[in-house]
Amino acid sequence: MRVGIVYGGTSSEAEASRKNAMAVEAALKTEGYAVCMLEYQQNMIETIRKSYIDIVYLCVQGKHHGDGTLQAMLTHEQIPYTGSGAETAMVMNNKILCKLLFEYYAIPTPKWKILHKDAFCQGGFDFNEIGFPFVAKAPSQGGSYGIELVRTPADLDRLDKVFCYDDPILLEEYVEGKFYTVGLLERAGRLVTLKCVEGVAPASKEMILFTGAYDIAVPKLAESCLDEMEMLAGNIFRYIGARDVARVDFMVSDRTQRPYMLEMNAVPGLKRDSLLPKAAVYSGMRYEDVISGILISAWGRRADPKCLKT
Repeated sequence: MRVGIVYGGTSSEAEASRKNAMAVEAALKTEGYAVCMLEYQQNMIETIRKSYIDIVYLCVQGKHHGDGTLQAMLTHEQIPYTGSGAETAMVMNNKILCKLLFEYYAIPTPKWKILHKDAFCQGGFDFNEIGFPFVAKAPSQGGSYGIELVRTPADLDRLDKVFCYDDPILLEEYVEGKFYTVGLLERAGRLVTLKCVEGVAPASKEMILFTGAYDIAVPKLAESCLDEMEMLAGNIFRYIGARDVARVDFMVSDRTQRPYMLEMNAVPGLKRDSLLPKAAVYSGMRYEDVISGILISAWGRRADPKCLKT
């Protein structure tokens, strides 16, 4: 069977997508799969058809790519692909829709507001409703793109940078604490919740604005807090109908030690030094098994996984 890895595109996450694709390609080749690299372009479906692949391994990320756009095209053309379906991916890649989902299911999340550019420019928004400091986020962006920390009213001009990506934008209460993440993988129809790990940025960087490679650390939290984050991550995966792979991010307040769900990732980083693969290795898995397992889960929706390898 022939696997087409689709990557790149025009979003802010195109370079991260390319690096993920290269890592996925190497892992799949190590496991004996036939792989074809396909850079995202116009007439993508025609390109896929001409490549005579059996399944698409999605590494595209960001707006107009991994946000349900390509997933919808592939679904319409009945081309199998890894990861969540179009509707689910669209919700997972929109931070405002995620917030609405969290509230519907009574999942703890930082206080938030929606801000339209017109209201900001006209001075019609009361920032005391969210309070300082807060985090401004472009709803469609991932990888810490389109995020600004607004500590005081003097920093409000930073919102212009966020509006360059989206309108409206999300304003989120700043939780002073540490960042944690929970990876989720489907295996033979069973959801595997990876151990919760702490994400660590270099000492010179603020975690909330960091766009590089994270390290991980063993969480120094009560077991009850870790259990809660792993339970909440598994629940939201099931509630939204996610498939194959996802990552759910949290902040844990230094003051209360309470976890707050921040967002979900439908196409998380898959390089060896990305958070989910590192968490998988910490949980006792091989990196290659993580990458090939995503493929096997996707193929299993339509064929016998025993027939996968070339």
